[in-house]
Amino acid sequence: MNPVITWIYEAEDTDPTQIEAFEESITRRYSVLSRPRGLDFRVIRAADLVPSSLDGPVLRYRGEDLLEQRQCFIVEDMAVAPQGVQALRAVYRTIRASGSVLLNRSFDGPDYLERDKLAQLQHASTLDIPTPGTVTVPAGRYARRAIEEVRRTLGDGPYVVKPREMTGGYGVLRVESDQQLAATIDIVAQTGAGYIVQPLIEHHGDMRVFVADGKVVSSLTRRPRPGGYLASVSQGGSIEVNEDHVQVADHCARMAEDLRAEWMCIDWLMTDSGPVLNEWSTAHGGFTMMPEPELGKVADAFFGWIRRQLDAGPPAR
Repeated sequence: MNPVITWIYEAEDTDPTQIEAFEESITRRYSVLSRPRGLDFRVIRAADLVPSSLDGPVLRYRGEDLLEQRQCFIVEDMAVAPQGVQALRAVYRTIRASGSVLLNRSFDGPDYLERDKLAQLQHASTLDIPTPGTVTVPAGRYARRAIEEVRRTLGDGPYVVKPREMTGGYGVLRVESDQQLAATIDIVAQTGAGYIVQPLIEHHGDMRVFVADGKVVSSLTRRPRPGGYLASVSQGGSIEVNEDHVQVADHCARMAEDLRAEWMCIDWLMTDSGPVLNEWSTAHGGFTMMPEPELGKVADAFFGWIRRQLDAGPPAR
């Protein structure tokens, strides 16, 4: 029987009419790649899990403790509702405390570097990586204080306003004027989520680079649909595979070495004046839509890394 990779996500953020289709799609796309490499794949909704501490970490799923046998997990620890975030992080930390493998933790350093765009860009800037100017929107009634800072540091716009800790193009707004910026900030201040403002950087591609053991494996470049501004495939973008990653290979290696990263997916905005870091992710980076032979190369690197994590055994405590 193959070891299992379990993907855990917050189903409450998904339209109920689309949940089954999403789960079927992600299971099919990953299973067709994982099974020939000796690993099974499944998806579980976070609401079906009960984390506990009973003489050790326990993660109960329909009566079964998923941590009783060592296996691998990917936990989406981002959600729209604050309670959903807390539930996911309880699952994340329970797995982290066990002898199983939490694939999110593919590098050293604090866990917020897995998801917080502001923290990622701050960290990268200390490594002389090109990054966009970024201003955080203060909470609640203080949110408009960001406007003066945006004008002073980022210029007249246009801008992009996006969540600090969401992915897939979720909640990303293009803002053309000061009035639109003020209205947008008024709206996002009511969401309870953290937001950032960045200049809208003209670019001809959003490139995701897959890095394993400090070396670039391959990349895919995403482009917005005609008239759009979001390159994410989930938002209607298209993809192509090329050799543009050679332009950022040194940058990627520097970040991977600094974080002692075993697996990273690093996103770059490809501009006429050179690449600019957008964000990075760990085990969530989608590659299943890549064409062959690049798909096979990335799948070998990804699932090979997972097998090595399992074969290494639990860390000493």
